[in-house]
Amino acid sequence: MLKTSKISKIAIVMENFDYGGATTHLINLLCSKEFKKMKFILFTNKNNSAVQNIINNCGSKNIKIVYFNSLNAIKTNNFFIKLIFFLLRPILFTLSVFQMYFIIKKYHFNIFLADCGGYGDFRTEMSSILASKMLKLNPTYLLIHHSYTKPRFWKFIINIFDYFIGKIVSNIFFVSNATKKSVEKNTWLTKSFKNESMVIHNGVWLKKIKNQKLKKIFNVRSNVIKVGMLARLEKYKGQIDLVEGFNNLPQNLKDRYKVFFIGSGTQKELNNLRFKITEYNLKKYFKILKYIKGDSLSVIKNLDLLVSLTRDFEGFGYSIAESLYVGTPILSTNVGGVREFLNDKNSKLIKPMDISAISKSLKDFAFRRKIWKKRAYEGKKLIIKRFNSEIMSRKFLKEFLKDLNLYKHAI
Repeated sequence: MLKTSKISKIAIVMENFDYGGATTHLINLLCSKEFKKMKFILFTNKNNSAVQNIINNCGSKNIKIVYFNSLNAIKTNNFFIKLIFFLLRPILFTLSVFQMYFIIKKYHFNIFLADCGGYGDFRTEMSSILASKMLKLNPTYLLIHHSYTKPRFWKFIINIFDYFIGKIVSNIFFVSNATKKSVEKNTWLTKSFKNESMVIHNGVWLKKIKNQKLKKIFNVRSNVIKVGMLARLEKYKGQIDLVEGFNNLPQNLKDRYKVFFIGSGTQKELNNLRFKITEYNLKKYFKILKYIKGDSLSVIKNLDLLVSLTRDFEGFGYSIAESLYVGTPILSTNVGGVREFLNDKNSKLIKPMDISAISKSLKDFAFRRKIWKKRAYEGKKLIIKRFNSEIMSRKFLKEFLKDLNLYKHAI
């Protein structure tokens, strides 16, 4: 283990709503051998429903949660509130810089990390970095999980903020090469960054898998194949594509499957998914579960097949990597960061929105499950060797310690 005595406390800013890859990453980092004994301050928005997952996994002894009212993200269905919020976004973002300045200045730490889910629009992680400059904090880092998020209107103004953020941060971390390329191509963030930004791939927590049978949730006959999608209910995640592909199966194969959609989403997305399932008269084959209380590895281990059908971009695909670790076969679209650890030897990769390929893959799985299981085993060896949370945490810690030494000598 690296010597961590120079790090007294790490501050992390994360603006988030729901449980997802960014939260999983934070849990795996904080619970690693290198970091689990350190002290943390997590600055996050009050309506972040994923905070309890962090506490449940990491405990509250070493983590102090500081909540703020986000000026950059709202959840509302009211059109007029959305319109006013949209028109005032640059002003609200500027105000959030000062908001974070006064919040952060109350606390003492020697590492500052802005942990950003999807970069590109006005976000509090961005404003907190500008606030860190006002507070003369060093070192300061930016971590980006997902691809560039195109703003609807304020791109030029955001690019200017990006330029200054690039000049401020000590380093920019990406969870995949695909995410790095997307942000570098579409923003001014790295144009002013004096160093080479760094890719530190996500790592799976190689913990012992709890033997949770979850019989009440996955209540099917023993000969029924349990298929699961662990993703937010959103159009681009491809849940409807799975319904379309499933509908093309012959009746005898349909009867062999039960599909579980596990994830939250807006009421509109939920209604659209339910409508499509009802339209094809497939209600008995599908079950929508907004949330399952339990360890994600145990949930995935209870599945026979994990499906990920993201249509355009996947920053990394944590549930896919976890599925490999527990030995559950994978059917995935060949998009974004998944290509950095998935291949034809450890999974089944198809093109996005290829309904025919989805149907053919489900047919193939029904008759050749042993071959699919063998692929997953090859993937498990890869995850253990190259994509585990201990490797990930050591890379982060190495950069933190290196920069602490640099700033110490500069002073």
